[in-house]
Amino acid sequence: MSSRLDRLQRAALLLTAFLYSAGYGTVGLALLLVTVVLEAGAARRLPWRRTPVDLGVVAFLGIFVLSGYFSEYRPTAVASTGLAALTIYLALGVSSSVLTRDLGVLPPLLWAWLLGTTLAAGWAIALHLRTGVPAFTPQLGQNAVGTTMLIGALVGFGLYLSVPTAWRYVAAGMSAIALGALALSYTRGAWLGAALSLALVLAAGGRVAIRRTVVIVAVIAFTIAVLAGAERTALVRRALSIPDASANTDRLYLFRAAGAIALDHPVLGTGMNTFSLVYPRYRLPGDPNPAVQPYAHNIFLNIAAEGGLLALAAFMAIVVQAFRFGWRWRAAAITEADTALRTTLLGAFAGMMVHQLVDGTLLSVHLGAGMWMIIAILTAFHR
Repeated sequence: MSSRLDRLQRAALLLTAFLYSAGYGTVGLALLLVTVVLEAGAARRLPWRRTPVDLGVVAFLGIFVLSGYFSEYRPTAVASTGLAALTIYLALGVSSSVLTRDLGVLPPLLWAWLLGTTLAAGWAIALHLRTGVPAFTPQLGQNAVGTTMLIGALVGFGLYLSVPTAWRYVAAGMSAIALGALALSYTRGAWLGAALSLALVLAAGGRVAIRRTVVIVAVIAFTIAVLAGAERTALVRRALSIPDASANTDRLYLFRAAGAIALDHPVLGTGMNTFSLVYPRYRLPGDPNPAVQPYAHNIFLNIAAEGGLLALAAFMAIVVQAFRFGWRWRAAAITEADTALRTTLLGAFAGMMVHQLVDGTLLSVHLGAGMWMIIAILTAFHR
């Protein structure tokens, strides 16, 4: 690859991370695609650098190709599988290639991600204050904002814990803004994910991470509580509703419907992106949800319904492998700062998986790309 093309590919990756949190990451992915086409033309082959999750990805996509072929909604399922394959190729494959070519890309990538998250958070908070509805952006609803703010806040938190200069306080402030937007999104699943992420940092981030985490979380929590003003009661009420089954009836009905679809189509499912088409047939009496639902609000049940148990097993293998290599990368850290940063990035991945137990925002292209980029970071340094 020429140096000029390499720089363009890095810039496209940084742009993707920068635009991701506001819901415009596909713009960066499109530019990444241009660089891939140019690289393929020069090398006369499709570029790919092997990753530890390759086998799982091939199995996952291969199963969905078969699922789409046999689906009663073949055009939708096959087209969706093709789009998913392209997204994974760009967000995982190209990200991994850029990172393994130059280890120094990671810090600017994380700063670009944090800066984009901070701007998106300010936008979402402003729209919330103007409209009175949970924080959102023109491209992202409240649940999607919860997802992007969770990831971005943890990226910022990792920089705060690892940067040795005064810039770490800038990272802490930007992370605080993201956490404010996360709180005002009223997305309970993302709240749970953030709590688990911070618990992982406290448990495995090292001594410096423990001390700084306790201090910064206390300061941010106090600040949000003070600034929330009249919203404090609503936020507390929302948090207390998390374990209340009666307050989560809509999700429980969706879970039951998704489980029924998976049981009726256990091998190959109904085809990628077909849940909304199949769901009305499985909608239970008393279901409070609208008749049209884009997904099952649980990524694992959704994959089981659309791709069968085989696709679910392949996806679980990808998740486990990402955790495995992410933990190995963390264990190989030489300094406490590196340990803290790597633990926080691993926590971001764990947090988004927890969130997806009650949501499915990562099933979309513009948000799913973030998941594959985090997987690329966790696995790119395995050599």
